[in-house]
Amino acid sequence: MDHTRMEKNGMQVVERDLPHVDMTREKPEKACLRLLKEVFARVYVSIPLRIMDGGVLVAMAEPNRKDVVNALRFHMGMPVYPAQAEKSSILRAIDKYYTDNSKGNQNIMEEQLGPTSHTISVISNKGGVGKTHMSTNIAKVIADTGRRVLLVDADLGNADISNKLAFFPENTLYDFFQGDTGIKEVIKRTPYGFDLIAGTSGEFKLANLNYVQRSKFIRNFRKVSQKYDFTIFDLSAGISTVVLDFALATDEIVVITTPQDIIAGYACIKASFQRFKTIEEKLMNKVEDYKPQKIYTPWIVMNQLTDLKQGVFLYNRICQTIDEKINNQEDIFTLNPAYLGGILYDRELFRKVESLHKPLITSYPKAKVSQCMTYLANNLVRPPEQRDTKQELKGFRRFSLIFGLK
Repeated sequence: MDHTRMEKNGMQVVERDLPHVDMTREKPEKACLRLLKEVFARVYVSIPLRIMDGGVLVAMAEPNRKDVVNALRFHMGMPVYPAQAEKSSILRAIDKYYTDNSKGNQNIMEEQLGPTSHTISVISNKGGVGKTHMSTNIAKVIADTGRRVLLVDADLGNADISNKLAFFPENTLYDFFQGDTGIKEVIKRTPYGFDLIAGTSGEFKLANLNYVQRSKFIRNFRKVSQKYDFTIFDLSAGISTVVLDFALATDEIVVITTPQDIIAGYACIKASFQRFKTIEEKLMNKVEDYKPQKIYTPWIVMNQLTDLKQGVFLYNRICQTIDEKINNQEDIFTLNPAYLGGILYDRELFRKVESLHKPLITSYPKAKVSQCMTYLANNLVRPPEQRDTKQELKGFRRFSLIFGLK
């Protein structure tokens, strides 16, 4: 097939230059299928076939639609070389090869592409609830178990993690978005065993990212995340669409709130559910026979508690409100938050930690607050179905034996 006259950035296509592929004779490469999720293959009626000339040959029902080509390029993170194919044959190929790939070729795919990082986003409706403290400390605890951890300060404009650790890399996420620095150059090893992509102070916010910048980040992050077991995103406070979309793109969402800000915490949970529902409804309308995710389960952390029972009580109140005001009105979707754990409040200790510019778990490993952080981190590394949702003091004593705490 002659591709010499095709635009390699996938942005402009001339119909007479498009090759035609016979899907009855084509067999997609396994590595290519991993580049595009099945749901998007169905949305755009397209299936990636093979890698060539630094891009991906994609069989498409509508290869002349620039918006579809751009969307595929965005999701796969590579240039797209469109090829014409019959819609019905593409759908049959999706049914066949994505099913075969998910069942029979999973180990082969992992060998070819390497491990996939488990991604976690930490969000809150407002600042000052301990989001960055928690993100930093759970990154430290997970790294201490020997797992490879990347912490991303995506709270653009504040550089909170750098300020709290007094760790200021020369290159930041801002430099990457400006196009001055590659993604590998902004990843720096901290003295605490985890790697960091630092944020920056200023007016640049996550909500300011344009399509090209978001696409660039996803494309490059997909490559570097292969080497990590866990990636934690400390996202900007607030419930903007961009923040929620970044959060919903990760494997799990952790919402942190406090007794004083319980209404704002509820609003954050509700907003993320509404965005989740909007995305699923769009997919239901666009994709034939799409089976939506019907249950949305964010993990809740209660911070600044006087005792652990207070956290469970407030969590139960949130669940009761959700059932009364949200779930009772829903026909298809369900909001089902789960309790990850609580963090006790020690104002004097946090003041000391702020002056030391170190993670709490490093400076005061025996403190009850540190035990709370350890509990949360150890809960996160377990599969969701195996997590402990009944945090009690006896649990801390069990962990103290493991980590040498009292």
